[in-house]
Amino acid sequence: MAITKKQNSIFDFEDFSYGRKFDLLAKLYYCQLVKSLEHIGVKKEFSVLILLDKMGSRCSQKFIGDMLHIDKALMVGVIDDLSGKGFIKRMQNPEDRREYWVQLTAKGKENMPEILATVKRMNKSIMKGLTQPEVKKLHGQLETIYKNLQAISK
Repeated sequence: MAITKKQNSIFDFEDFSYGRKFDLLAKLYYCQLVKSLEHIGVKKEFSVLILLDKMGSRCSQKFIGDMLHIDKALMVGVIDDLSGKGFIKRMQNPEDRREYWVQLTAKGKENMPEILATVKRMNKSIMKGLTQPEVKKLHGQLETIYKNLQAISK
């Protein structure tokens, strides 16, 4: 099938995989957020910082990896990077030496307002043209898709 001038992206093709479309959206989204946060020294790992902030206390590396679907080996690198930059600290669980707890440092907490404001601005920016009820409906639809994918993978 020849691509016409009218077809400028994969979104012009109904039968293109949703996975590829979501992947493209995620890459564009993260690229913009990383640009907005690079002066702080945070890259894609900002999600780990947000999760720690939302949890309000320390979490295990495993919990963070499970919540954000980050592979165990990759999680170690993310934690090492954030720890090396002073955003988090890692402590060994005294009751289970195989488990590590992670928590925000003073530097991490200090940067959270800017990180959260940047994400909020980005979220608002990408939802331009949608009404509040449409945005709320989209959130519900994305959650439904997520649950469907979880069910399929079991």
